[in-house]
Amino acid sequence: MRSRGSPNVRRQTLRDRFTKIFFDVRTLDDRSTGRDVDLVSVRPLSPWAPLNVDKKEEPPLPTAYVAPSHSPPQKKQEKRRFRWCAFLLILIILALLGNVAFLNVRVFELTKVVNGNMPSSPTPTSTPSNPSSSDDAKECISQFTLNAPSNPSAYPCSTCLPVLSNVTNNADAANAVQFCGLRAILESTSTTGRTAFSNGGWSKDLRVCTWSGVSCSDSGLVTSLKLTFPAVPALIPTEIAAFPRLQSLQVIGDGNSPAGVLPDSFRNLTSLTALHLESTAITTIPNDLFSLLTKVTDLTLIGNGKFAGDLTSITGLSLRSLIIKNQTRLFNPIGSLTGSRSLQSSLLVLDLSSNSLSGPIPASISSLAALTQLHLDNNNLEQAVPGSFPRSLQSLTISNNVNLGGIMPSDVCSSIFLKECDLRGTRVDKTNGCGVCQF
Repeated sequence: MRSRGSPNVRRQTLRDRFTKIFFDVRTLDDRSTGRDVDLVSVRPLSPWAPLNVDKKEEPPLPTAYVAPSHSPPQKKQEKRRFRWCAFLLILIILALLGNVAFLNVRVFELTKVVNGNMPSSPTPTSTPSNPSSSDDAKECISQFTLNAPSNPSAYPCSTCLPVLSNVTNNADAANAVQFCGLRAILESTSTTGRTAFSNGGWSKDLRVCTWSGVSCSDSGLVTSLKLTFPAVPALIPTEIAAFPRLQSLQVIGDGNSPAGVLPDSFRNLTSLTALHLESTAITTIPNDLFSLLTKVTDLTLIGNGKFAGDLTSITGLSLRSLIIKNQTRLFNPIGSLTGSRSLQSSLLVLDLSSNSLSGPIPASISSLAALTQLHLDNNNLEQAVPGSFPRSLQSLTISNNVNLGGIMPSDVCSSIFLKECDLRGTRVDKTNGCGVCQF
């Protein structure tokens, strides 16, 4: 027997035992017949024919998106930030919707007022003491800033002008007031006049300073108006007072318009320094007008054929230029003018030609010490010329006064300042001549 512990003896395993059992079963018949066991020799198998299968390359698998990893605290911060942003966005949207709803309600109410479905706005006398804070004022300003830019003609001037006239320190209110004042001038003219105004850009937008004949200050307030036929109103409207900073007003009509009287509101133009009315049918100027418009320095009245009355109130002004021509129904103002202390030192130009003035040239004419131009031609002046004229005269025309005679003063004939002198059509003595004067 082989020793179990011998290293040369191969230890039988469970597999070896099973192998032996199967071998004995297979050779059992041969052993019983006494034949030698012929172990079947195993012949090597021939190699398989190639399968000729082309190997196809499989498309690469798409790379999966790997989301950046966030730590839990970062995700919480992002969620919190998103919630706050959404909350703020909701608040902004709600505020905008509320504002739009409020404006629509106010505009609807104002439209009903304009259409006469509600009581009209209070007159200026019933305007609240602080109109800038009143609902009506806020409503009119809101209408002007929001709706009027796209549709200027729809702005309710008849309602808003009285409300906004007394509002102070509000640029939008001031712009609305002067817009309505100009539109009142436009609406009071003829069809031809409206066409002329429209061609000049009137009422097409709110930029009144770009309209023809309109000039403004740097702050956008109307300071000058030049209205020439056919772009003139049929009547000077009461809304003329809408220009508290107006300094110069020139109106040149066709002899028939503007007509009527200057409205009482004209007295409110206290900033006016130059007034020019020519070829109008205006009949009357308030007697006390120039006692209120104390800043007027240049006054021109030409060819206003229906105008009658006196201008005694101008003697209180410090005029530099007074031109009154073709006013045949005007009384002779020379005497009152020369007696004015303010005019004696301020008046530079006096033109009273073609007014059918009668009577003599008063001796007090020499008291107008600053006068440089004196024009009294084409009148009915008579008697002798005065013994002296202002020494500062540079231009003197008294032609076509056929009843005016006498001898020209020597100081006039020898004046070094006199550049123009016209005595033609008079009876003034020309025997010895008189400097530059023409006879």
